[in-house]
Amino acid sequence: MVRFAPGLDLPPAARPRRTSSAGTAGTGRRGSIYQRFQGGYTDGVDAGVGSKARTLSVAIPHELYVDECRLAEHFSVLSRAGKKDIGEGGAAVVHLMQSKTAGPGKVFAVKAFRDWEPDEELEREYVRKIKSEYAIAKSLEHPNIIQTYRLCHSDKKWFHVMEYCDLGDLNDLINKGYFSREDRNCMFKQLLRGVEYLHSRGIAHRDLKSENLLLTSTGCLKLADFGTAEVFSGMHPGLRGCRRQSLVKEEDEVRLCAPGLVGSRPYMAPEIIEHEDRYDPRAVDIWSCAIVYLTLCIGGTPWEFASTDVKNYNIFCSTWDTWYERYPDRLLTKERVLPAFAYTKQFAMLDDMGTKCLVMGMLHPDPSKRWSAKDVLESKTVVDYPCCQQDGYSDDIKTRQRKAMHNHCPPKPVKGSKFLKPK
Repeated sequence: MVRFAPGLDLPPAARPRRTSSAGTAGTGRRGSIYQRFQGGYTDGVDAGVGSKARTLSVAIPHELYVDECRLAEHFSVLSRAGKKDIGEGGAAVVHLMQSKTAGPGKVFAVKAFRDWEPDEELEREYVRKIKSEYAIAKSLEHPNIIQTYRLCHSDKKWFHVMEYCDLGDLNDLINKGYFSREDRNCMFKQLLRGVEYLHSRGIAHRDLKSENLLLTSTGCLKLADFGTAEVFSGMHPGLRGCRRQSLVKEEDEVRLCAPGLVGSRPYMAPEIIEHEDRYDPRAVDIWSCAIVYLTLCIGGTPWEFASTDVKNYNIFCSTWDTWYERYPDRLLTKERVLPAFAYTKQFAMLDDMGTKCLVMGMLHPDPSKRWSAKDVLESKTVVDYPCCQQDGYSDDIKTRQRKAMHNHCPPKPVKGSKFLKPK
């Protein structure tokens, strides 16, 4: 029987691998990019916008056609002086600011990019990356993707103006332990809807993690931060005036990404960690979605990163080696026995065999056999998950979902009580 490390007896490995202690849930923020340094790699890059490694993209045009304006046109001096920080990363700080043009009391999340660093890149490259991120985000229109409204500048500083999500990011809410089984399945379904929409438009996110998933007061989950997004098929939105992308057809060319570390280490797919071959960014997103779901279920990531140097991941791979011997075609289907890792103590927290099957399908070590977002969404297991958000819009008033089916908002303290007990 396979047991979950650390501290338990281990089965013989299917092939030689060096093991080490496995990382579980870290509650702190994780750096979103890794940079080569003296022959190795280091995380926590804290430089300017170039630190998001958008040079790894294969499809950033040299000339981008996007609208821009001065920040002062929409935010007063008082609002800019009284801004409140609501997020921070290696490339930018996000402020909460009140607009002077969008109506009384209307607030926005304003992403302020860090200053250009002359030692890191040319200024035109710095601006081009900011505009590319804006063009991608601006072109996306989906309930589960953050809305981006404007590209602004002020004294050589650049800003993205976006919608504000009241409840903050998923990572903070997971750490507070508020979520029920219904909550986590609903948010997983919303995440998959957003990712399937992206992929159908030729866009991959490449940095999906709980910190980049925001929640509104109505329980709507939204994908945010497209700084490492890749246009893997079709024309870059910056060449189309940021209009919505056309649907990608199965026969359309898929541009593979060059090797390079991009994303956040616990959520990175193994093909990213190996940084040897070109990879399909869609498969990378699917892997990250599965890690997000496991984080919702067990309160942390199942391993520190997807390398066979890590004990838990080493065990995971060993069970797949054995499974490959039984099924040489490497296709994981609901009719087949799952790799033994699916029956560990940690996976026992998943709802049923259908859920275990789809999670293992999303974590297939062979990216060419990994399930797609559409595969997962169309599985009976996910179809049956109750979701508080309507799937699309219905003109039929009798069938239209009129209100949330359940509430993800953290409970309010009972009057007179000293402590708030999570679900």
